[in-house]
Amino acid sequence: MIHTVLLVEDEEELREMMTDALERQGYTVVAASDGIEALEAASRIASICLVLLDLLMPGMNGWDFFDTFRKQGEFANIPVVVHSSTASSAPAGVTRVLTKPLELDRLLSVVHEFCAP
Repeated sequence: MIHTVLLVEDEEELREMMTDALERQGYTVVAASDGIEALEAASRIASICLVLLDLLMPGMNGWDFFDTFRKQGEFANIPVVVHSSTASSAPAGVTRVLTKPLELDRLLSVVHEFCAP
């Protein structure tokens, strides 16, 4: 079974860096620049092992995405790891919180914990 990481990050350079790093480790990554794009992408992914979620984004922000995502039954138990400069205000119920600037080794360790490449 192929496991996919759903990456929700509005900063293009950071999104590309995270995608490249994860793909080099063997993960499949679907990247979205805001919550609306991420919800649309999630509905097309067969198996999501983890969501990496930024909070501060234009359009649908991370808080609204998380609330909407969790209300959809098929996504209720998927781990969501917030990565944000405002990590202290992460929504209740997220699986883990990583503070920006991200440490690449820490990011890879957390993803490996939830997803087998």
